[in-house]
Amino acid sequence: MGARSASGWWAAALAVPALVIAFHARAAAPGQAFVGTDLRNFFFAVREATAAALRAGQVPGWQRGFFLGYPLLGDPQAAVLDPATWLTLPWDAPRALTLGVLLHLCVAGWGMLAWLRQRGLSPAAGLLGAVLFALGAKQTAHLQHWNFAASCAWWPWMLCGLDGFAARGQGRFLALTAAAAALSWLGGAAQMAYFGTLVAGVYALALAPALWRRRPADALLALAAAPLGLLLAAPVVLPVLELAGLGPRGAGVGYRFATSWKWPDRHGLSLFLMPRAFGGRWYLPEMNLWEATGYLGILPLGLAAAAPLRRRGLWLFLALGVLGVWLCFGEDAWLGLHQALYRLLPGYGSFRNPTRSLMVTSFASALLAAEALEALGAPEGRGRRLARAAAALALAAAVAPALPHLAGFSLDLGRAREGARLTVALAAGALAWLAAGWWLAASPRWRPAWGLGAAALCAIDLFLTFGDMNPTAPAAGERPALADLAPQVPAPPAPRRVAVLANWGRTANAPLRNSWEGTTGYGPSVIDRVRQLLEATRRDRLPPLGPVVADTNFPRPRPSSALWPLLATPLVVADRGLPLPRVARLAPEYDLPTFAYAAPALPRVFWTGAWTTAGDAELREGGALLAAARGDRAVLAPETPLPRLATGAPEGPLAARAVRADGGAVEATVTAPRPGLAVVLDPWFPGWTATVDGAPAPLARADYAFMAVPVPAGEHVVRLAYRPTQLGRGVAVGALTAALLAAALAWRRLRPA
Repeated sequence: MGARSASGWWAAALAVPALVIAFHARAAAPGQAFVGTDLRNFFFAVREATAAALRAGQVPGWQRGFFLGYPLLGDPQAAVLDPATWLTLPWDAPRALTLGVLLHLCVAGWGMLAWLRQRGLSPAAGLLGAVLFALGAKQTAHLQHWNFAASCAWWPWMLCGLDGFAARGQGRFLALTAAAAALSWLGGAAQMAYFGTLVAGVYALALAPALWRRRPADALLALAAAPLGLLLAAPVVLPVLELAGLGPRGAGVGYRFATSWKWPDRHGLSLFLMPRAFGGRWYLPEMNLWEATGYLGILPLGLAAAAPLRRRGLWLFLALGVLGVWLCFGEDAWLGLHQALYRLLPGYGSFRNPTRSLMVTSFASALLAAEALEALGAPEGRGRRLARAAAALALAAAVAPALPHLAGFSLDLGRAREGARLTVALAAGALAWLAAGWWLAASPRWRPAWGLGAAALCAIDLFLTFGDMNPTAPAAGERPALADLAPQVPAPPAPRRVAVLANWGRTANAPLRNSWEGTTGYGPSVIDRVRQLLEATRRDRLPPLGPVVADTNFPRPRPSSALWPLLATPLVVADRGLPLPRVARLAPEYDLPTFAYAAPALPRVFWTGAWTTAGDAELREGGALLAAARGDRAVLAPETPLPRLATGAPEGPLAARAVRADGGAVEATVTAPRPGLAVVLDPWFPGWTATVDGAPAPLARADYAFMAVPVPAGEHVVRLAYRPTQLGRGVAVGALTAALLAAALAWRRLRPA
């Protein structure tokens, strides 16, 4: 269909950013930003912490803004090494994340153009595929999770490399696949990178027989290309795995949690025809519109019926598209498929939100629609394909109005009826376009314009249904909350820890945005011992260990607990009354009186003269941790024994002087009346080292989640410093992988076929 000249593809490439900007015109306007809830409440804060370290010429290390601290490099959503993170450093976080999203959507569109060109399609078909993937409903609905676009943008590039290698036999295409897979992992959405790598691996498996006949090494290299991307991304992947292993999901994910945020019932299929028919019983704590939607567009449904399934890999992508829908039902999926994958497919069981597999369906739909458009332009079988597409569109127009009348319809009836009317109108427009194609597709002169009409119809469809999905606002107005608490927070570099107990919103991670230290927070990454200690304050008892069975993003500690002093947090912000002295009244985020309270807190660093050793099981059974919260004794982990040091009678806590907490370092002057321990109430994590008066000193895990250093009698300067343990290993693994891939491709080039 249409000219396949370079000028046509250049025009399509220029059209991609134009369409992205037009579709998201409100956010693309100067000074504007996407301000979805997760962006405001989580990503702005994390991006600001990441950017501050990068601007200082440092790899982001230990952040102190929430959950008492953890290595920011280990949080995949920080996307430290994603190219867009570096390209947008000159802007503040709201604008930078918005520009990053728009850039990644362009990369996704360009990737579809590159892939579909490799498959021999025309520029018009390529542009249709770009519109459907870059501006698709699932992509658009998740823009507040900006890293979804950052990871998904590289999916078509992975497939482009595989198809290019299959068609031309040039090793550089496999390098493209591996590099794109690595960039997908660096994008920060592990679930999306996993799906993309899996799709590329399955497609390589489908190509493998033909490649094996050409040369066995080609099949093996194609199968290895996408998985090698995970190793190329090791500088981030290994720190992420380290933090995840010590996080809530380190003990596994229970199936009840893995199947959460599924479609509640079969009426979820209605969202393919009436995408905004959401509400009523469906507005549940475990479902919302952006997770539920799987809308593909009305014309793409018709085009899918006309797809030439004998073309390379199209049966596979049709199956993947159906599989994406199948998995949306989670534990209710037919034949127990979701549960089988949870048990048998490595890595799949660590993810929740089954409906996110619809991103794969969206990707497959974009390919099928583009291939169908190309096939409709060919003389052979045009009438038959047009008839199939028209029948599918007519069926959609007939079924949509009938769905709200089904018994037990569980979506919102009013919205469903409105959506059905829009579906009928869109189907009518698509049918008119198909009718025009009976004449225009036969003409080489008018065929490109007719093909571009399909891209235009799909863009209009997606804009009408999801163009208003993402709220925008001036980036300059996205200031941190709790600014009026600043007079109560000590000046740096003194410890300045604050806990926020308020309804979920911008206040949750306000300490991080204000460059304070945070005890609580909102986010999926946390050291699990810290999370357990926060939860332990509810009943003054550590919770039992086990796989994750519920959301861990919202710990609700009790500041009046006898365990609270261990958190070394003297300031608590709450929008409900607490039995603590009030320090200040604060501007509320919602219509709830909000106050700052003074809470009991041990010093950040203190000397204690007594200690005992207890394992985690003992701490859960007895009151040793409650005793440690008084500060006159410590509880050491048995796996980190200190040199022989006699314990004395309980004494302390004696607060250290000149305590400085700055990034990955804590320094204090400790005066010990006799040999004892300097307890540092910062979370224990691999990579911390200690010195006493400049000399290396042993470091023990103490009081379940924290650290302690032995000190002799007298005055001493104790310093703890954190350095990532996995970054160097990750760089070595990535470099070795790149070298091995280059060597394999060079060997292949030198050996005759």
